[in-house]
Amino acid sequence: MKRFRFRLQRILDIREQIRDELRQELVRKNQIRDHELSVLEDLEQESLRVMIQEGGTYSASELVMFGDYRLRLKLRIEEQQLKVAAAIKDADEAKERYVEASKEAKALEMLKQKRKAEHDEHSLREEGAQLDEFGIQRAPRPS
Repeated sequence: MKRFRFRLQRILDIREQIRDELRQELVRKNQIRDHELSVLEDLEQESLRVMIQEGGTYSASELVMFGDYRLRLKLRIEEQQLKVAAAIKDADEAKERYVEASKEAKALEMLKQKRKAEHDEHSLREEGAQLDEFGIQRAPRPS
């Protein structure tokens, strides 16, 4: 019986490797996105803390310092929101690339399974034909 050999195995291996690399990239992009979201959340919490603190009685110079700090904090929050938006976009694009690579690898894997099943079926038919031939050859012949 002839051994099964998938002629596109090298391409399948390469696509699986690409899929795995894209999975790792997706994990990294998601970690970056999560980090940027965490930084934004921290900044927003700090902004709330400052607003609560500002409600007390302070001197004019302290109020000016609070105002300046809140303004800088507001600018940092806006910058961080842009970073978050970019990180989300990068993560979404990485996910799209990973999904596409997974589909390509899965399609080749399904083709391989189909070809293997065809090969096995063909081998069984050949083996059955050989057994039939042996049976005919061994059968007693009338004299």
